[in-house]
Amino acid sequence: MNKYIVFAGVGFELVGLIVVSVFAGEYLEQIKATKGLWVAGLILLSLVGWMIQLVYMLKKTEKQKSENI
Repeated sequence: MNKYIVFAGVGFELVGLIVVSVFAGEYLEQIKATKGLWVAGLILLSLVGWMIQLVYMLKKTEKQKSENI
């Protein structure tokens, strides 16, 4: 399996995280209304976590690439 195929699903992963964050935030807004802070906070948290995971994936790919040379 080509290691770059893993990056093909990155966009779908990001969309999924945002959709789940919006639904979870809306649910939490019904429980305790904070004028959209739950939604915004969860989306921001998801984006930060996704970027950290993306950096680790890129580092891992570069490390494997350098070991194969």
